[in-house]
Amino acid sequence: MLAQIERWFERLLRLIAYAGGLVLVGLMFLVIYEITMRYFFGRPFRGGYELTELAMSLIVAFGLPYTAIVRGHVSVDIFARWLDHPSMRWLTVLVHLTGAVVLGFVAWRAYLYAAGSLRWGDITNMMRIPKHPFQFAVAISAGLFSMVLLLEAAKALAGPNKDRQDTK
Repeated sequence: MLAQIERWFERLLRLIAYAGGLVLVGLMFLVIYEITMRYFFGRPFRGGYELTELAMSLIVAFGLPYTAIVRGHVSVDIFARWLDHPSMRWLTVLVHLTGAVVLGFVAWRAYLYAAGSLRWGDITNMMRIPKHPFQFAVAISAGLFSMVLLLEAAKALAGPNKDRQDTK
């Protein structure tokens, strides 16, 4: 059951990461347009910096949970030799739960900030683009990352034998 949930969740996060890739492609075209207009026609695109900032927030937000579920983040296993015992499984669960709580708190605060931004009508300086959709994307991303860590905690709690039974 746990393996099925993980597969479904990974597919969902992969689709979101693909959306981030499309934003990256759009950003690439924006940079090409900016360079062309600035150096060949002497007419710089004034909102390029703002669009780059907003696009980068989406790229990171859309890619972060997928990177977490496929274990693509950098990790250092200094104590793995001592802590890689079944009797120390509780520590892995505790670390993942702590991370899930912290990221859940970040998601909640980011959501409140985005809701305030929506209420205040916060917009960018040059292009007057509303900021709240991008802030909500960051909040959702942190929430999804928190869910990934909860899934990792459940897998660690179930142990390696439970995972093998789920995949049969």
